[in-house]
Amino acid sequence: MFAGNLFAQEKSPYFQGKISYVLNYSDFQGNNINKKVAAFFDREQHLYINDQNYKILDQYNNHVKLYNALTNSYFYFNRDKTAYKIDVTSKTTQRIKVFEVEDVDTILGYACKAVKVEADFRAYIYFYSPLIKVDYHVYHNYNMEEWNAYLKASEGALPLKVITLDLRGKYVEDKEAVSVTPMLLAAADFSFPNDVKLRRLKYGLDLIW
Repeated sequence: MFAGNLFAQEKSPYFQGKISYVLNYSDFQGNNINKKVAAFFDREQHLYINDQNYKILDQYNNHVKLYNALTNSYFYFNRDKTAYKIDVTSKTTQRIKVFEVEDVDTILGYACKAVKVEADFRAYIYFYSPLIKVDYHVYHNYNMEEWNAYLKASEGALPLKVITLDLRGKYVEDKEAVSVTPMLLAAADFSFPNDVKLRRLKYGLDLIW
């Protein structure tokens, strides 16, 4: 939990460290489909983030995403040890609407507010605590998955729970934090992995997002 160990934030109001999530999937009828989608989707994700970088690792310690704000470099990783470099300024949706919602939740002892973000084929409900935040200005032009719209609405608060409705895939992803750990992270912690090969993106972003 994010308690009793604040050494990473003594000089900054922004969070630096690791947030671990567990993910579950269901269809639109509420049936659990974890086994059905296991070959494609993660059951765990571990977010490491500091003031200019983030990376997401899966339950096997493989990279899922990697971003460096200073160079605006974003990488999306496949399960075959390959990755795509993607322009995060490219918009992946034509319609974005942001709503405050009345839902509240308590996650890991944090009282969380909620906001909903709607896009062309997805809708997200984010639960967040203002105590765990980053500088959202860093992600002003970060359009992937409507992330900049969410961070602006939450004033930089990182989500502790995300419910994603995918209208094309017809499934619901429930992603909830199970631990929040402040820690100091160096630039080297966000290096591109040596055992991954870059591939050229042939068909745009649609196959990824």
